[in-house]
Amino acid sequence: MYKLIKRMAMTGVLILLCSPWAGLSAEDSFTAILKHTLDTNPQVYNAQQKYVAAQTLIPQALSQLLPNVSAQLSNTYSSTHSPSGSSQTDPTLASLTLSQPLYNLETLRNYRLIYPQVKAAFMDLEVVRQRIFMDYVEKAANLLQGREIITLAEDNYKLSVSHLQATQIRFGVGELTKTDVSQSLARVYTAKSGMISAKADNDSNRSLFAELTGQKVGDDFELPTVQHEMFGLSFDKLKGAIDQRPDIAAQLLRLQSAQEAIEARKAGFWPTASVTSSGTKTWNPGLGVSGPQENVSVALNLSWPLYSGGATMSRIDEAVSQRESQQALLEQARFAALRELEVALLEYGKAEAVDQSNSVRMEAAKDALMGVTEEFKVGTRTTLDILDAQNQLFSAQTEKVKGRYAHNLSKFRILKALGMLSLEKIESSLVPLPKGDKQDVINLDKLPENYLHSDQQLLKTEPNINTKNRTGSVF
Repeated sequence: MYKLIKRMAMTGVLILLCSPWAGLSAEDSFTAILKHTLDTNPQVYNAQQKYVAAQTLIPQALSQLLPNVSAQLSNTYSSTHSPSGSSQTDPTLASLTLSQPLYNLETLRNYRLIYPQVKAAFMDLEVVRQRIFMDYVEKAANLLQGREIITLAEDNYKLSVSHLQATQIRFGVGELTKTDVSQSLARVYTAKSGMISAKADNDSNRSLFAELTGQKVGDDFELPTVQHEMFGLSFDKLKGAIDQRPDIAAQLLRLQSAQEAIEARKAGFWPTASVTSSGTKTWNPGLGVSGPQENVSVALNLSWPLYSGGATMSRIDEAVSQRESQQALLEQARFAALRELEVALLEYGKAEAVDQSNSVRMEAAKDALMGVTEEFKVGTRTTLDILDAQNQLFSAQTEKVKGRYAHNLSKFRILKALGMLSLEKIESSLVPLPKGDKQDVINLDKLPENYLHSDQQLLKTEPNINTKNRTGSVF
């Protein structure tokens, strides 16, 4: 029995270690899941491998400037037969050759243009990481926003059911009409459809979040916000910083490499110099020589191209065209970056104003509901008035939640537009996002529990309610 329990425990540990959530606790933070996402995302991995491949270009280019050493060992057997006789030879030859470029300007400049390409590949990796970062923030915001809206929708549904019950009771004693009951029932199912829709949207958001991160998050998962002084600056003050963006930096490096390529092609007109040294040893017993024959040679090679049929000039023209193409791509990238920054700042201003407006609207809707509730107690308002006020509050609460997350997302979009959306740059500026206050006015604890489990309970009638007369009734 002990061995069985031990085996089951070991199996459980192995399953946990092999699962995609291994190493992550139930209370993983925003930062921990983000790091895990960036480490495991296939798009990031693809960009990493491109960067690794670009790094291999450095030793490849450097090899053209270093000595080239080769060794050769050969053995040849030959036999000659003639009327006068026959002969056989079996020579063995060993040689060592060393070649060293002394001067090759084109090779040197080809080596120099590799470094900007490698740095550009690293910047491309950073572009992908920041794009995944933004995607992660958006999906996290949608998920958490959906959770809050579900809570509001559930509360709105419960209150609607409570009002329906009160309406049915008052209808039973003749204080209200069947139309009032019908309207209350319609409000219940309107609230229920909103709740179902919110849950369906949240299921979709949860699926998209899991697809991106490979993680499931608990109730403690929260989206932080960013506190930074740049959010108060204008477009004119921020636009000068767009060259810090990794995509702009990558394009600047490609332009630099294209300029180096022009110089490398021009170097095709320059002479080249190299030295070659070789040594050989030959053993040929068939010649009657007792020892090996040795040969050593050293050659200095100087070459100056005089005419190549216009190939060098054609290569220069090609490099110039490629440089102009990279310049155009740089201008295009800068234009797109400025546009992205301008849109991000406009969205930030709009989201901030909408969020403030939603706060005022929500407080006004709360006060209105409280006032209608007090007037209902003295008989000057109906339950439908309360339902209308409650729906206004629910709508204001929902828009407040959306506005709060939209305002927060606009901050991350500004950071991305400036090329600053990386943990290394903003982790110290991350602070918890303030949560929305719960705005319930009516005590939901008085609601009967059975109203939350079965739609049939919504059709339950009190004595003296005619459920068979269809005229003017929803029952």
